[in-house]
Amino acid sequence: MSGLAHYFEDEGLATVIVALVREHIISMNPPRALWVPFELGRPFGAPNDAGLQCRVLQTALALLDKPATTPLLQDFGEEASNQGGDADWRFPGELDTDGVIAEVFGVLPIWHLAQERNGRTTVGISGLTAESAVEYIERYHSDNPMLNPKGMAPVSRARFAIDDIKAFYFEAAMVAGGHPTSHQLHEWFWNHTLAGRMILDFQDRARNSEDKNLRFIAGSLVPAERTYQYSC
Repeated sequence: MSGLAHYFEDEGLATVIVALVREHIISMNPPRALWVPFELGRPFGAPNDAGLQCRVLQTALALLDKPATTPLLQDFGEEASNQGGDADWRFPGELDTDGVIAEVFGVLPIWHLAQERNGRTTVGISGLTAESAVEYIERYHSDNPMLNPKGMAPVSRARFAIDDIKAFYFEAAMVAGGHPTSHQLHEWFWNHTLAGRMILDFQDRARNSEDKNLRFIAGSLVPAERTYQYSC
């Protein structure tokens, strides 16, 4: 969208970007952008929070009244609402803490149950099973990386493998029913699973990699508000 903004502006159309990934905005330098500290996929905040959504929109549109002789980037000063959901929600199973692969095998039966109940899954975009996706990421920067199957660049497979890992855990987490908020799910995954820590560590290495393609995807692997967060 940042690239399109430049084309629209060249044709005389004023634009405003509501941005979730700060690194992309800084790299592309659109004329006007509002960075929001929300989850990927939720540029206007939590569902059903009409007040917050209106404030985001009003703040973004207000940038049109400011001179844009140089790229203008403004931060939105509110966090998303975390209200709603089941206050006592817990992951419906015990996680094995002997290692991330063992943890995945502990989640696997719960995920299979979720797949049976839902009749579908979003896991599979990388072409790897959940356990293989974890192994691919875990070994990516090691001296003995996992062989990359044909048909996809290694960096692309890494990005999709991380998407698959997150989908695998979140689908399993929802199997017991209830109504956990997105905030609760992310708190659990990023702060209390070894898979979450592995992805955070991978992002850290990607940011400092000599591979420009890895550096490019680093900002989209972890929600901005979760970056560098982990607690035992």
